[in-house]
Amino acid sequence: MLMTMSYSVLSAQEQYSLVKANQKFMVKGTSSLHDWHMEATDGQGECVLTQTSGVINIQKAEVKFKAEALESGKRGMDKNAYKALKTEDFPWIEFKLSDFEAKQAGKGLVKGDLTIAGFTKPVTFEVETVQGTGTITVSGTSAFKLTDFKIDPPTALMGTIKTGDDVTVEFNLTFKNQKQ
Repeated sequence: MLMTMSYSVLSAQEQYSLVKANQKFMVKGTSSLHDWHMEATDGQGECVLTQTSGVINIQKAEVKFKAEALESGKRGMDKNAYKALKTEDFPWIEFKLSDFEAKQAGKGLVKGDLTIAGFTKPVTFEVETVQGTGTITVSGTSAFKLTDFKIDPPTALMGTIKTGDDVTVEFNLTFKNQKQ
C-alpha cells in the first residue's frame, strides 16, 4: 500500500476491480416511433481510490464493455445499433478518467475520455459514490449527441423510423478492494 501525507492527514491509495455480478450500463434515447433503451451488464474495469478524512477521491479509473453486450430485447434494433456503432471494427466502448471532483455527500463530477465506435471525446458524468465494506459503488449519468462521436443515428424500415441524436448514458458500478 502506498502511503502519502497530505495536509498532515494520512491517505492510503487502494486498487479496486469491477464486480462482475453488480454492474449496469444503460443507453437511453428516442426515435420517431418510441423511446428506447439498451442495457449491458458485463464490463471490465479498475479504479484507484484514496480516502482522506473520510472523503473519497478517485485517482484513476478505466472501464470498458463490449458494444455488442448492449441489448434492447429487440433483435432488429440491436443489429441496427451494432452497425451504427461499427462493432466489427471497434468492439469496445471505453472510458478513461482524467479528473474527479469530489462534492458534498458522496457526489462529484467525473471527467474523462469516452471512446465509442473508434472516436474519443471528453465527457463529464455527474456521479454519486456509496462506500460499503471493501467496496465502492459509483453511479452516474451524462447526456450527449451520437453525432458528437461521429455516429449516424440508426434508421429502420428504409428510413421511416429514425433514432434521435440525443442519448443519455447511465451506469451503476460496484468496485471491490483487491486486498479484501
